Amino acid sequence: MSWQNELRNGYRTAEELAPILGWTPEETTRYAAVIERYPMLIPPYYLSLVDPKDPEDPIGRMCVPSLAELDAGGETDTSGEADNTMVEGLQHKYTQTALLLSTNQCAMYCRHCFRKRMVGLTDAELNKRVDEAVAYVSEHKEINNILVSGGDAFMNPNHILERYLRELTAIEHLDLIRFGSRMPVTLPERIYGDPEFL
Repeated sequence: MSWQNELRNGYRTAEELAPILGWTPEETTRYAAVIERYPMLIPPYYLSLVDPKDPEDPIGRMCVPSLAELDAGGETDTSGEADNTMVEGLQHKYTQTALLLSTNQCAMYCRHCFRKRMVGLTDAELNKRVDEAVAYVSEHKEINNILVSGGDAFMNPNHILERYLRELTAIEHLDLIRFGSRMPVTLPERIYGDPEFL
C-alpha cells in the first residue's frame, strides 16, 4: 500500500475510533464535538502503536482527541506568528532563521499542535508564492537557515519539495535548509516507500 493510501485509510471520526477505544455512545458524541472543531487524522500504522486499554497511553495522547481541548482559555497563536509574518506564509521572528509555512496538512494531527488554528482547516496563512518567499530570504543576508514547515512539510508532493530545494539552495547566504516533519514517526512509509523522495 502506498503512503497516500495509508492516509486515505486514516481515522478521521469519533465513530471510527469508538469500537477500537471502547467509547460509549455518549463519549463518542463528546469526542465528535472536539473533532468538529479540531480535525483528527490518525494513520492506521500510528493507531496500531496505541494501547487501547490505557487512556493515559502516551502515544494515544499524541493522536486521540481530549475533551480538555474544548476548555476555554489560551491563545490560538501561541508564538506570535501573525506578528512575525513578513510575506504571506513566511515568518522572520529570529534574526538568522526564516520559517516557511508550506502546507496545512499533516499525516497525523497531533493533539498538542500549536497551529491547531490552521492545520487541516485553512490555508490562509500558507505561502502560495514561493518566488516572494525566496526573494525575501535573498534580500535578508542575516538569514542563514530556513525551516520549511506547515503542517508537515513532507505532505507536499515531491515536485514541490524539489522546487523549495532548488530555489533555496541557490541563495548563497543560506547554510541550512530544514524540513519540519513527523513523518518518520507518524507515517514512515512516506520516507521508505517512495524511491523518488529518497
